[in-house]
Amino acid sequence: MDLALDGRSALVCGASAGLGFATARELAQEGAQVVIVSRSEERLDRAAAAIRKETGGTVHPVAADLTDPETPRRIVAECSDRFGCVDILVANGGGPPSMPATEAGSDDLEAACRLLLLPVQRLVAACLPGMRRRRWGRIVAITSIAVREPQPGLVLSNALRAAVTGYLKSVADEVAADGVTVNTVLPGFTATERLGELAGTLASREGTTEAAVLDGWAARTPMGRLLEPAEVAAAVAFLVSDRASGMTGVALPVDGGFGRGLL
Repeated sequence: MDLALDGRSALVCGASAGLGFATARELAQEGAQVVIVSRSEERLDRAAAAIRKETGGTVHPVAADLTDPETPRRIVAECSDRFGCVDILVANGGGPPSMPATEAGSDDLEAACRLLLLPVQRLVAACLPGMRRRRWGRIVAITSIAVREPQPGLVLSNALRAAVTGYLKSVADEVAADGVTVNTVLPGFTATERLGELAGTLASREGTTEAAVLDGWAARTPMGRLLEPAEVAAAVAFLVSDRASGMTGVALPVDGGFGRGLL
């Protein structure tokens, strides 16, 4: 399927590895010009080189800390200076520490808000005026299946990724008539570095091994395996294309059947 992203400009956050990297690679493969953002300049440069080599696409790395309140506006301006505008925003980033709900304090929740929710709000605020003026824009946030089914030991992610999804649903309602779609993708257990880190933390807490935790998550997934980042990236690429022009305010699970609810 040709997603017709040639000439579109995309800003992909958290793109040095994992889901962000896979998404940036997918968009570049589909013809988009991509700005990739992450904190580590070294890892980001390697990611950009790998995407260029694999896709032949245009990729520009920007090392930045999105928890800095001024950064979102700066990187949107840099993307606009380089490619003319930001057509596509993919909001993605690492998660907060794992912990039980009864051990999470107000400082933990505030830190998780600064990590997960506020950068999305600032990025959206920086991108929307241009998107609405051009009457075309795509915003997708990569959150988690925990939005629909909160996971044990992940209270901060459960709470704040749900907040991101609720915020973007509200934005979607307000900009739909302006040609801008706003959606979220809810990945299930996906084979990334981040998932390995979570598995290691939970294994230490429960007195088992990282491999056993990962095997358990795979067993709980009807497909019987962990998802691959490319499978999530393919859903993001579809949502930012004109093929999905009728979809907005959607929280789309890509979870191998993990979610058991009908809605």
